[in-house]
Amino acid sequence: MRMRAAALGAAILMGVTACSGADADTDAGSKPSTSAVPSSATPSRTPSAPAAPIKLGEAFAWGDAARSQATGTTTVLSYEQPAKGSNPPGEGLGVEDAVWATVEVKVCNAQGPDITTDQQPWSLAFPDGARVQVTGLNGGDLPKPEFPTMPTVIKAGDCVRGKIPFPVPKDQRPSKIIYAPMSAPSPVEWAVPTA
Repeated sequence: MRMRAAALGAAILMGVTACSGADADTDAGSKPSTSAVPSSATPSRTPSAPAAPIKLGEAFAWGDAARSQATGTTTVLSYEQPAKGSNPPGEGLGVEDAVWATVEVKVCNAQGPDITTDQQPWSLAFPDGARVQVTGLNGGDLPKPEFPTMPTVIKAGDCVRGKIPFPVPKDQRPSKIIYAPMSAPSPVEWAVPTA
């Protein structure tokens, strides 16, 4: 696969990266994945990522309420390739014969101090080991709603949801969506369903 990750590095995930290990989400009626920290667990750090990729729509619970840090969830809601309604990415992004793929995510701060979130910790992984990073692009005809490209504050009890665009070869599909904030002990992965 001839692919270069197109990254226009942006901001560091503050708040969450300083006090928890991942961001957040929970849709009404969705259940946190089995990776959530049980109440009897020692609250010394953010829960470890599951060993295998989790399914789209399942939330990853993070945080440490016992240490007065934020707690919440991060969820990948959907994956779409090609994204509908947008012009193909230009070759300047380093991917030949590309289409836009979108990952819709939701980050929720359940309780504790304010956190911030943005697109920077997200990437796509292909079966051959290639990775695609976020581009930092927004606006124009990119699919809406857009997940913030710049650090965005989430207060306790609130969520941020949106789509993150990735330029991918039109004849290849990633196998995993990876969430790797700087403070997490290990990345969290969601499996991309086959077309």
